[in-house]
Amino acid sequence: MVNQFLSFDKLIGTKLITILYYLGLIGIALGLIAGVLSGLGTMVSFSFFGGIGMVIGSIIGAALGLLFWRFMCELYMLLFRMADDLRDIKTAKGVPPVVPPAA
Repeated sequence: MVNQFLSFDKLIGTKLITILYYLGLIGIALGLIAGVLSGLGTMVSFSFFGGIGMVIGSIIGAALGLLFWRFMCELYMLLFRMADDLRDIKTAKGVPPVVPPAA
């Protein structure tokens, strides 16, 4: 296990990106809840239409944030999978790994 971690033969980025994706979803959900609650508080305290605008704005912002977050995580996942596929192609053809010359 430690040898795999130190050798960089298998990338852990895909697992890390999955964890970060779920953490981002939690953050977006918390932001949505905070925006809706603050909009409801504004409706009661200050301005009804201002509060409605805040609620609608927080819902739209959360939806756009969710789409952007998913796109960014997929982009990073794509880069890691490309590296894995290139490594598989390289080993399938029997091409030995490139060893840098000794200095």
